[in-house]
Amino acid sequence: MIVLIIAVLAWFFVSYLSEKGTIDYGPWNGTNFMRSRMYGCLTPEYVASKIGPSSPRDETLMRTDWQFDDAMVQKIDMPRNVATPNKDGWGSLWYIICDFNNDGKVPNPELLTVPPKSGATQKELFNRLIIFSAGPDGNPATWEDNEPPSMTR
Repeated sequence: MIVLIIAVLAWFFVSYLSEKGTIDYGPWNGTNFMRSRMYGCLTPEYVASKIGPSSPRDETLMRTDWQFDDAMVQKIDMPRNVATPNKDGWGSLWYIICDFNNDGKVPNPELLTVPPKSGATQKELFNRLIIFSAGPDGNPATWEDNEPPSMTR
């Protein structure tokens, strides 16, 4: 009887640990998690290598419609998640702006959407890479639900 109890407890323990490793994140949490992982791994040089030589190298709002290579996916090292390196938690492509001219600044994405975010005045942000999600509605111009909610806090 004691052996049976120990076996059942061991099975529950192993089952718990394997489930803990595959947490399902919701759309907001998954999006925040993936965006923070990508910030730590992506560079403008990597993005340039993915968009190809024929694409313009101006600092405009781009979507992540290229394929991440296996090495980058491993570097991002994500658990099972609703967000992926290519898509946010709602299944929309990420928006990204890169500093391709190496001046340490990118255009403020709040001013690049149509219509631009009302009240946004800072024309440039001091960053080499900006990544954001269009949120649940998939529209980057509706800043109320974008993630992060404000670029110019």
